[in-house]
Amino acid sequence: MFRNLSTIGLPLSGRPSELIELALSFGFDGMDIDILDFCQQAEIYGVDHARRLMVSARLQASSIHLPITLGGDDATFASEAEQLPKLFEMAQATECSRATATVVPGSDEHAFKDFFELHRSRLDQIGSMAAKHDVTVGLAIIPEADQRADFSHQFIYNYEGLLGLISSSHDSIGVVLDNWSLHVGGESVSVISQLPANRIVELRISDAPADVAANELGASQRLMPGETGVINSVELLNTAEKAGFEGPVTPWATREALKGIGRERIVRLAGDRLETFWKDAGLPIVPRWFAPAVTDEQETNNAEVLGLPEESDKPSESAAPQTADA
Repeated sequence: MFRNLSTIGLPLSGRPSELIELALSFGFDGMDIDILDFCQQAEIYGVDHARRLMVSARLQASSIHLPITLGGDDATFASEAEQLPKLFEMAQATECSRATATVVPGSDEHAFKDFFELHRSRLDQIGSMAAKHDVTVGLAIIPEADQRADFSHQFIYNYEGLLGLISSSHDSIGVVLDNWSLHVGGESVSVISQLPANRIVELRISDAPADVAANELGASQRLMPGETGVINSVELLNTAEKAGFEGPVTPWATREALKGIGRERIVRLAGDRLETFWKDAGLPIVPRWFAPAVTDEQETNNAEVLGLPEESDKPSESAAPQTADA
């Protein structure tokens, strides 16, 4: 397993060089790839130029997020699917073997059985395309009750349902295991035992408020991992390691949870939390070769970070501060 930074998982903005420097400074081993931006750069300057920053930084290209609407109408899906072979080709060019997509938890047009078959058929198409470029596609779920309440027909929103879909899909279709989704859905990390290790594409870790029942949580309440200790991230790491998982572990939190916190502080806090989890899980930590760009004197204690007003953020010496809600 390796520690991964996603600018979707932790809503961050900035130039690629800035984000890569932050990832290196705070102990991350990999980063997700913005595949659409990469394709644009590759078309203009060539693949080698487009991937030069990641290569020189020695960061793993962890995953790409597929711009695909699995439950969309036929015309929308066909148009989006037409672009996938090129995206998978570019992912392979970056030495990235993972992609992710999200299953929407309901439909106004399709009952469960028909929607399941529609997904299975489309995932077979996607899996066949991905396999040609040695990419596995992980499916993520949306577990919060309020996210499916307005649909005429509910669909998959927990891992019990998702594993049923994956087991009937192409071998290149796998799962994104998310401890927030497990917590909200009242499920156990034992679901890992129902999957081969090569079908686990990514682990995502978060935390939750202590004063809200799991089944009442909304998406905006998703906290930085290790914030309250309500969700046990170490348990997920230990279970995944025993299952032979070797992929990315990505911290996730919402923009609302990170509001007013500077970009550097967010990445540093996430990196420190991951390092603590790694040690608690007994996982090896590879010494970083890159000297941190931000010193201890430039940052406050991590315990004081969340909840600080925006004006308390110190800018770095080289750039103005950027916050998660910039």
